[in-house]
Amino acid sequence: MDATTEAPLLILFIALLSCVGCLSWCVMSWLVRICPLASRHFALSNLLIFIGTFLIYIRIEPPTFWYWFSSNASMLVGFYFIYTGLLHLFKLSWSTRRARIILPLALIILFFSSHNTNNAWLVGIVFSIVASSLFAYAAWANFRGIRQEFDAVAAGSVSCPFALVSLFFLIRIAFIIQEQSAANAYVSIKHPDSLLQLWFLVVLTVVINLSLVGNAFARLVSKIRSLADRDSLTGLWTRRIIDQQLLNQARICERHHSVFSILLIDLDYFKKINDKYGHQIGDQALVHASNCFKDALRDVDWLARYGGEEFLALLPDTGQPEAVTIAERLRQQLSAQPFTEAAELQLTASIGIASFQAGDHIDQLIASADQALYQAKARGRNQVSYLAGNDKVFAID
Repeated sequence: MDATTEAPLLILFIALLSCVGCLSWCVMSWLVRICPLASRHFALSNLLIFIGTFLIYIRIEPPTFWYWFSSNASMLVGFYFIYTGLLHLFKLSWSTRRARIILPLALIILFFSSHNTNNAWLVGIVFSIVASSLFAYAAWANFRGIRQEFDAVAAGSVSCPFALVSLFFLIRIAFIIQEQSAANAYVSIKHPDSLLQLWFLVVLTVVINLSLVGNAFARLVSKIRSLADRDSLTGLWTRRIIDQQLLNQARICERHHSVFSILLIDLDYFKKINDKYGHQIGDQALVHASNCFKDALRDVDWLARYGGEEFLALLPDTGQPEAVTIAERLRQQLSAQPFTEAAELQLTASIGIASFQAGDHIDQLIASADQALYQAKARGRNQVSYLAGNDKVFAID
């Protein structure tokens, strides 16, 4: 097979790969329902890349304006949807403003430049700049998304295909600028001299779609894990997770001779709330309380639903005096926030505090917080109590 025949076949193969990718993402979006919004963006990107490469395959040389412009525009918009799909996949809040400015400007330039084949070098440069930028954005979005769950090495490895495509288009720019007279060989990938870049694109088309599929499944696993680690009613961490974090904090304290504190929080008269207003209002009270506590805690703190109406807050690097201040803030936050589902109902909480230092045991820490909580309830509820070093309980009125 000579180069004249091989180049169109490779283009057709890329088109077929994109078509298969489009169908696969449609299945994942509408049938399997794996990351549906992101999957739709990936399906649309593959569809547009398929249209662009198919237009290149069927066009004649030198290309007419509409074939030339439509194929370039379709592929660039397809690249853009890869980027936005990654943002949706990983729930990243980045602005796409730059991409939404660069892309229309590039399309306008391509529209006015594609009338004349003498502008092949300009078309190639503009196309490559935008493509390189979009894949660079995609690589960075993919890295940040994977980094949420895995280390930097894993995130970098998975993001490499996107970075390589960005680098490919940068190198393409350099070749076009260096040899403007031979720009058609680099711009028109249907040219026999474009076999190397065609094979490169074939491999990357496969690898990128595999990476996207891997990302989608990784996101699905992360979501399943999150559902298992979160309380279904309040969205707080489960007891299993907070117990793990307590052990982790204990190891850190042993290693660095630091301190941390816990708050054991119990909603006052919760059984009476359930008996008088019903379990639905009781559930809403738990959600309301958990939201109040989350608002009052710091970003570094952990909050879990520890039992029926019992919560546990883990305060890293926090000694007893600061823990008392935070606990009092939680208590006041709950008392001050009206419970709209039952306006006559005043929600309050009793809180027991205990601090952990090197040499202590987690079981004893929990027992100390429980003892302090018991005293807070015995003293009339809606109080904060802590256990001093001599096992004497102090209440904050």
